[in-house]
Amino acid sequence: MRTRIWLSWTVAALATVQSASASLLAQAVPSKYNLTVHAAEPVSRDVVVRNLGEGPVVVKVRLSDWTLDESGAMRLLDSGSTPTTLDGSIEFEPREFSLGPGENGVIHVVMRLPAAGPATRWGVLLSEVRPTTWPKAQLGPRAIAELGTTLYLSRVPAEATRADLVGLDAHAIGDTALAVAFQVRNPGERHLYSTGDVALRDSTGAIVAQGSVGTGVVLPGARRIFTWTCSNRLAPGRYTVTATLDTGEPELIVGETRVRWPMTPMAPLPVAATDGH
Repeated sequence: MRTRIWLSWTVAALATVQSASASLLAQAVPSKYNLTVHAAEPVSRDVVVRNLGEGPVVVKVRLSDWTLDESGAMRLLDSGSTPTTLDGSIEFEPREFSLGPGENGVIHVVMRLPAAGPATRWGVLLSEVRPTTWPKAQLGPRAIAELGTTLYLSRVPAEATRADLVGLDAHAIGDTALAVAFQVRNPGERHLYSTGDVALRDSTGAIVAQGSVGTGVVLPGARRIFTWTCSNRLAPGRYTVTATLDTGEPELIVGETRVRWPMTPMAPLPVAATDGH
């Protein structure tokens, strides 16, 4: 039986897998490329796979499509299965190579964005790393690491993106926690990144809780829901929830809504969006 380790390729691609004999430790650098190109003009980049483990490994490289739902869950798909695929627009070599302990391998990537079709395409270059040989006496699952480098190719400059805050909702989780969910829409043709801060103020204007949500990508024409949970024990009363979004634009986006705690079932309140400074 083999165990496949799927890594989050939106963060540093570093995998450590313990086996019965030795550890499998590998890294792919960088974890992401955001490229702005002119149509049909080739652009070249390198991806380095490092064998940081104690034994020799074999690396197999392939391209995969992927999608993202509103909650941020990613799904890998066969290359060529989505309208925004990089299949046919990318060449890479080598597709398979071996690395000794401490050695690095370089994958050369050449990409071209077609003049027609989506203005932004994306995919992920997956490097499957496995030991060159399996120990005969090994018991239990065999370890395989699959490292990813996310690729974005766009003819739209990053400074041309903009985001809309289209929903802000606060709801109770059980009897003690308050969750704040805000929905970000990307109406443009290039992906963007959004992060945010949330503050909870009581009826006097004093901040009683605050926090941040991590940075997440919002794909072209898509929506993304970001959630922050307040676990502070709240006294009964009225509260103001303020969400401040940073999407890379010159001005911040601010949304505000009001809630009463403890909460009773109710429809989501409308968003009051203003420009922050």
